Amino acid sequence: MKPTKIAIIGTGSVGATTAYACIMRNIAAQIMLVDVDEKKCKGEVLDLSDALPFSATSKVEQATFTQAAQADIIIIAAGKPQSPGQKRTELLEINGKIVKSIIEKLNPINPKSVIIVVSNPVDPLTWYTQQLIDLPKNQIIGSGTMLDSQRLRNLIAQRLDIGEQSIHAYIIGEHGDKQVAALSAGNIADVPLYTFIPITELQTMAQEAMRRAYEIIELKNCTCYGVASCVAAICENIIFDTKRIIPVSCFIEEYNLCMSMPATIGANGTEEIIKPPLNATEQKELLISIESIRSNINILKNSL
Repeated sequence: MKPTKIAIIGTGSVGATTAYACIMRNIAAQIMLVDVDEKKCKGEVLDLSDALPFSATSKVEQATFTQAAQADIIIIAAGKPQSPGQKRTELLEINGKIVKSIIEKLNPINPKSVIIVVSNPVDPLTWYTQQLIDLPKNQIIGSGTMLDSQRLRNLIAQRLDIGEQSIHAYIIGEHGDKQVAALSAGNIADVPLYTFIPITELQTMAQEAMRRAYEIIELKNCTCYGVASCVAAICENIIFDTKRIIPVSCFIEEYNLCMSMPATIGANGTEEIIKPPLNATEQKELLISIESIRSNINILKNSL
């Protein structure tokens, strides 16, 4: 059986850590790293190769854009990182140009490839990538609010002293300041979350989860471990066709844009999108989130 080929475009903190996370998850794959800074890319390949004896991963190598274009999974992690105090939307035009340049270098792309966009702001850039590449929209997804949702579950788990795997709670919409915590649909063993924790406290936790990235960036100038772990998990679910439900940025036909919703992840990317029931307040918040994404998409439309 041929190993899955995973190409990671961009060997900054997120791209390199994603490769490491894939290795540590024992994902048997041929991992290809691509970066315009070929010297740094080679250094990351050599460093990561030292970790291979501790995993089942077959190979890590430096590759060209042409080689990466034929991978089974292509991860776009290149772009300007978020600076302390900077909103993700401020990165839009800079990273939009970078993503467009990457896509131009990748074409033609393996028609069966699944593309994962990690660069921020991830929702408009996922939509943008879908416009630039002639692939079914379900094969182009963004890392979205998977990490935000994990942060919220972790906070709830600590508060209640239970395993976070038992907590069902999603953050949806924009991966950014206008994200929406679907608290009314959250539950533990089919019992609503607000039965265990007052709704006002849950809302405070949701805000803390949203602010976590800003806090980390202020302290160490970047975030990498959490998002890399999420992307490696998405890869694993694609490779093994698990049909696990994960909140990723995906195309929502009703609104003609990309935003995070729980979706089954399999070999072809997203398969079924599951929209959690929202109360009236959350529905209003989601509409605000949608308009925030749409305004950013309108900026990108000028460069298509």
